[in-house]
Amino acid sequence: MTSLVHRRPRPHATLAVVGMVVAVLATSCSLPDGAAPVPAPSAASEGAASGESSTAPSPERATVTQALSADGIELVLTVPLGAADGAGGGEAVTVTPDEDASSRVTFVLPVDEAATVASSGSTPTGTTHGSDAVSTAVPATIDLVSPADGSLVRNSDGSITVHDAAGTPVGGLSAPEVTEASGPAGRAGVVVVAPTRAEVHVKARGATPSGTGSMTGDAAGPEHGWTVTTWLGAQGVRSATWGDREGGRSLAVDPTPWARQSGIVGEATAWAQLVASEPEAASTTMRDQFDCHALGATDKKTWNLEPWRPDVGFLATAAARCNPTS
Repeated sequence: MTSLVHRRPRPHATLAVVGMVVAVLATSCSLPDGAAPVPAPSAASEGAASGESSTAPSPERATVTQALSADGIELVLTVPLGAADGAGGGEAVTVTPDEDASSRVTFVLPVDEAATVASSGSTPTGTTHGSDAVSTAVPATIDLVSPADGSLVRNSDGSITVHDAAGTPVGGLSAPEVTEASGPAGRAGVVVVAPTRAEVHVKARGATPSGTGSMTGDAAGPEHGWTVTTWLGAQGVRSATWGDREGGRSLAVDPTPWARQSGIVGEATAWAQLVASEPEAASTTMRDQFDCHALGATDKKTWNLEPWRPDVGFLATAAARCNPTS
């Protein structure tokens, strides 16, 4: 079932103002580490950022595949093998079951030796200029198997939403993070290269400017590869119960841990499941209250949404600490 609410578009300029609103929220709703970013409608990636490649692992390189599943979602993760595998580096892919049928997925991406070669912006993985990062790991691929006729969509926060054939969010992956405890700093990112395929890239921070020599040390990446972690889930809401609060009807929503901490994919999935089970929630004011909690109150036991509150827009809702009265 698709969402019944027509969402007012939120231009980038409006989202930039949200940071100012967080200070207001902080007086009553603390923003914990890992809190969901500003919710926004999902948008497909328009391709790799400047200088990125979207080349799948070379067929000459050995790979390992891992099936991933979560409540109707089936994915296949293909990870290139490197020096760490079979040499004391641990498992190439580790899947750890978490609450509500979600899973933590950890894998190692090997350093791409070609990225350390002296270049003037023409390395196979794409050197960028100035202080920009350089791709230093061979990418992994994620292929969607189920739902049938579904698709992958990259969100603005780097998370990946799985849509069914009707375009309804049914779950997905949190933005991948480099979790190396020590060694060079890096950042992970995702590029959707086809409707049912995405690639996970890792870039080193502080790479040398193109044309100034080869990358060495931190810019080249850790010796045994980069450890990347993401969180797969498909259940967004544990419960939704109607009651009375502040003199009116109120819907107490308890999102799953995955939905609370996985960013836009968790927010979109939880909302789609909420309006499917509670159609009365499908109003603009209820959505703004929901998004306000997803921004600044992810750790609250329940997110209380009232259909009688005025429709004042997201920013005014956030300024009213998610409870607008006029």
